Amino acid sequence: MFKKAILLAALGLSFSSHGTTLLNDSEAEQVKALKAQYNNTTELKELTKVSSTIFSLNTQNKDLKTAINRDKQLYLDYQQKLSDEMLSGSGEKTDFYFGAMKKASQAIKQNQQQIIVNTAQIKQLNHKIDQLNGSLRESKKAYNDKLQAIRSTVTERLKAEFANPVPMSVSGKLQCSPYQSIRACFESKQTTSKLINDAIENRFGQIDITSSTNNFKVMAATMDYEGNVEYQVGLNLFVQYDEKIDAQIVKEVGVESFDIRLVSNKHAQFYLDGQPVGQGNEVTVKVSKGKYAVLAKYEGRQESTIQDIENPVSLTYNF
Repeated sequence: MFKKAILLAALGLSFSSHGTTLLNDSEAEQVKALKAQYNNTTELKELTKVSSTIFSLNTQNKDLKTAINRDKQLYLDYQQKLSDEMLSGSGEKTDFYFGAMKKASQAIKQNQQQIIVNTAQIKQLNHKIDQLNGSLRESKKAYNDKLQAIRSTVTERLKAEFANPVPMSVSGKLQCSPYQSIRACFESKQTTSKLINDAIENRFGQIDITSSTNNFKVMAATMDYEGNVEYQVGLNLFVQYDEKIDAQIVKEVGVESFDIRLVSNKHAQFYLDGQPVGQGNEVTVKVSKGKYAVLAKYEGRQESTIQDIENPVSLTYNF
């Protein structure tokens, strides 16, 4: 057993062997429960469905207007032919021309009536979209507010925790020179850095922090003839609460925002939760974590998906 050794080291470290580490079990469970409560899947599916219906009705109205213009021209053509027929006095195709004009007129009226019906339905569906978007905005605001409350709780807890040395116990293996004593090996800067690394990794996992220790005690250590050492040490780790830790909390709680790219092989129009966000071959949108209904439109065609966005991502919609 060694006596207490006074050592000092300060360094910034980053690890990736573990997942979320700053939240305790209760805080992590609260975040998980909120995500399940505010997933908005039903509303997003309905929004996608309504948006698709509006797009189809607008496309149908466009086709109906084209048909009306065509039938109007046909009506005028048959009317001119009927006039020529009557002036010539032959009367051979008078009934045919009358019938064709009547048919074109009926088609025009029918299509005009269908446009009126479609337009009324579009108005109702747009009102539905307004309601869904309002509901989604309220839901996402409530979700974000509750996540921010958890963030504040985590911040206060960690600041209080890091105000004092964090006692830790860490065990592991290291390679020393078989020609040096265990004491000399443990007093080396390289070993001290490894022990701090191991302590941070065991305690925090994936995190970028600045830390130091000045209370280092070897509880047990054995070395074989090749210099392989198994050890158990206790230390007090001084963790500096800084912007890197705050950024990690933001990431783990899920309140950070980031850019996503909406890409298409055509000059498309893009919508997020039913709202237009831009048009072109590539559109950049800033979002927070969550589920979104993404819709891309191009010349009467559309592609839509519901995306659970957790990180910056590029979403492609080809036509």
